[in-house]
Amino acid sequence: MTRFGTFCLFFACLAACCDAWSASNLSRRDLLQQAAALSSAAAAAVPSLAMAAPTDEYLQELTSSRSKLQEIPDLLQAQEWEKVRNILKTPPVNKLWNLGDSQNTVLKLAKESGNVDLFELKDELAYNLQITDQLTYDNVFVYFQPGSGKIKIKEPTQSANNAIAQLDLIMAQSKE
Repeated sequence: MTRFGTFCLFFACLAACCDAWSASNLSRRDLLQQAAALSSAAAAAVPSLAMAAPTDEYLQELTSSRSKLQEIPDLLQAQEWEKVRNILKTPPVNKLWNLGDSQNTVLKLAKESGNVDLFELKDELAYNLQITDQLTYDNVFVYFQPGSGKIKIKEPTQSANNAIAQLDLIMAQSKE
């Protein structure tokens, strides 16, 4: 909890104690001691509740991303390039690789949980998603470019499957 949060909590408890103070013969010292005790008890309970919520939220977002990524191999086989790119470029999947660290769900989870292994997994996941997007994008224009004109399905499928496996690993390590 931040200092400002602790300060606000103390004054909220002080206000609650003031109601009791006006109806009793407590001294100011007794009032402040009761407010401090009440705010200490409240501060001890609040961090555990506050920390559980974001972690669960991040894990739900990762689960949602995984379910969306699960569709990509079949879409690549069907040569549905735009559908694949839509999955990669829209939330929550795009937060994992395309919007920077300030919105990266894995980075937020790593900071929240303190698990330093997630920092490296975040980079590997972002790399695989970026390669999947790039190879899929290249397939859109293969007919218009000079060269062999070969469509790549195996490589982006492998990158997508690697990303799914990395998400599974991230979620497993986060639950430990």
